[in-house]
Amino acid sequence: MRLTDQEHNRVLLLKKLRASEPVARTDLVKFTGLTGGTITAITADLVKRGIVIEEKVVSNAPGRPRVNLRINPEGKYVVGITATNDGELLLEIVNLRGESLAVSTALLTPTTSIADFARQFVAALETAIAGWPVRREDIYRIGVGIPAVVDNRTGIVEQILTFEPGPCDFGGIVERALGIPTLVDNNINLLARAEHWYGLGAQLGDFTLINVDLGIGAALYRGGQLISGAHGIASEFGHVKVVPDTGRLCHCGARGCIQAYCSIHAIIRQACERLGRAEPRYEEMGRFFEELMAEHAAAAIDIWPVLEQASHYLGVAVANHITMQDPEAVILCGPPIAMMDKLRGTFFAALEQNTFPTLRRRTKLYFKAWDKGAFARGAAAMVLEHLYSSA
Repeated sequence: MRLTDQEHNRVLLLKKLRASEPVARTDLVKFTGLTGGTITAITADLVKRGIVIEEKVVSNAPGRPRVNLRINPEGKYVVGITATNDGELLLEIVNLRGESLAVSTALLTPTTSIADFARQFVAALETAIAGWPVRREDIYRIGVGIPAVVDNRTGIVEQILTFEPGPCDFGGIVERALGIPTLVDNNINLLARAEHWYGLGAQLGDFTLINVDLGIGAALYRGGQLISGAHGIASEFGHVKVVPDTGRLCHCGARGCIQAYCSIHAIIRQACERLGRAEPRYEEMGRFFEELMAEHAAAAIDIWPVLEQASHYLGVAVANHITMQDPEAVILCGPPIAMMDKLRGTFFAALEQNTFPTLRRRTKLYFKAWDKGAFARGAAAMVLEHLYSSA
């Protein structure tokens, strides 16, 4: 869902103000490209609402004193919470500047019920909020990130892999229990928000983030806005086909999906087939993958064909995306194994071979190792974006 022009102007102004504060209104004209009249109208409203504060600069020079603007760190507070592959919940509370005030963790109990999953989020939030140095009534919104198919307009979860079928009003369960408005989105969208606010994407208005994890996901920023589909659902990049019709079977029921070749789950499955080993349970896959990579690095096993194939098809998929979408940059997040020069060589060979040449030369590529704390920061950033657009 795209922002209106008015909402976009507010978000743009507040992001530039946050990056440059303290800053005068005249400087914001230069930083944002908005007119002086628009800047004056927006900032007057934000000051009235307590989102922005004014500071007079003491000077002996003649004339009216300069007035700088800052985001009010005590204006409102937002909470981000997300589930990790390690069976934990990560929670973080930030102020309007995006500065972290406190971080908490909680253990998850295995479940296949989406509603029970939501109630575990509620319990963790209750405990964290009670121990944080901020009153419950001063929390503006809660942002929730989960590895699921989510309608981010309604907070309804349609599907979580290995869970009982949805839909489930995940956001409603949290909101009713805590009495705090709650937003819910797919984890990959939150990872992209974290990059846009705090990482490589901070200087980019247009980029695609691709995350290689147990599954594969992607999120798109265009014109400084996170793009969702018409139904509020994030891009299902992992289910784009690279070996159509005759490829490996994916859990979605189709054949030849990127996810069936390039995800960590797929690498584990193919490695187990090659080695004659039993596939681990889903909740054990993170640890199993680390051990598998350690064995491979020590030359105790050879799963290079599996890794090379995954790198090749990921390169093909990214090439197709660049050719179709023309992003300014692509940020690839993944495990440390993805940083290996040999695997990157296979990836880039496929990328060069399959990307429309003019676009490949113009697209920046970045590789990043995982940062699981980025998901909670992204959940908080989601709420900040919502607040900034509606301030």
